[in-house]
Amino acid sequence: MKLLLLILIALFPFFQGKPVKNVMVILEDISGKTEVGSQTVGEKGKAAFLYLNEGSYRLVIKFPQQKGKWIKEKPKYSTLTKATYNEKNKTYYYQGKEGYFALKFKKVRKIDKGTFHPVFKELKGNLERHVVIAEFVAKKNGAQFYLQIKKLTAAQFKRATDKIPNEISMISIRGIK
Repeated sequence: MKLLLLILIALFPFFQGKPVKNVMVILEDISGKTEVGSQTVGEKGKAAFLYLNEGSYRLVIKFPQQKGKWIKEKPKYSTLTKATYNEKNKTYYYQGKEGYFALKFKKVRKIDKGTFHPVFKELKGNLERHVVIAEFVAKKNGAQFYLQIKKLTAAQFKRATDKIPNEISMISIRGIK
């Protein structure tokens, strides 16, 4: 029994998705008129925004198109959820034409937890589609957060989102810019 438990614990990280690369992460002021910074995540799917000034921000993501098992959906894994947020482990889940993704926030410092709001708002440009996933207020200078983005299969996405009671895509106002 202990051996089985050890094997499951050792394999658990492999069932949580794989890091995705080439995701554009953009940090803007809350109005969306001024870009504060942007990054394209690397091989490990990580991005960091450090030393933010006091103010209101929104986080915009441009997801890359996935292929193969990362985009295929079988009828038993079908779900209407577009976006949801798990407050317990600070993970945002997104399903779009591009595929299935999990975005985990880490080392969040000097950001007012009461004003951190996960949102779902699609911004459509000429050829690109961006998604606003969060709005927050940095309460002091020197605010920071790290973000890791992973790609999921349809089954992993469904398992993760079925446990979360609130769906952001139903309570957020969808907008077209």
